[in-house]
Amino acid sequence: MKTAHARRAFLFILVLSVTSCFFPDKKETYLKNFEKFVKDVEKNRAKFTAIDWRWANKRFSKYCGEWYEKFKNDLKMDEKIRVSVLKTRYLLAKDNSSIGRSVNDNLEKNIREMGEDIKEYMKKDLNKDIREISKGAREIGDSAVKVMEDVMKGLKKDNNNGNH
Repeated sequence: MKTAHARRAFLFILVLSVTSCFFPDKKETYLKNFEKFVKDVEKNRAKFTAIDWRWANKRFSKYCGEWYEKFKNDLKMDEKIRVSVLKTRYLLAKDNSSIGRSVNDNLEKNIREMGEDIKEYMKKDLNKDIREISKGAREIGDSAVKVMEDVMKGLKKDNNNGNH
């Protein structure tokens, strides 16, 4: 029985790697392949090993990162919503498997730690940085006003010279 599961998992990975390794050349292919990928993960998540999840996570990252970036300007609003739904379905499938939960737990831990770092930054350095940004903005604003005044003086001078 274990051999049959191992064969199915191997065939699944082989089929997925052959069919979804290719860089999608158009948004329709991207959407179709992303949908197929998520359906395959949902169907086979219970059989996934840690290696399968690493592979699936890399592929998922391609769909959400590099490939999405390539097509995002071509996607209509309903297609962007479809991509969001696919992302959610993948994350739910991953969360519903024991290995996926382990991966998610590590991710959650990292996010919590990052959140603590952000809170600490907000307490210690945010106000100072905001003051520095405000000071820089005022300086830029003052410079812009000075440039505009110089331009206006120049225009008036040119205008006055042209009338005489």
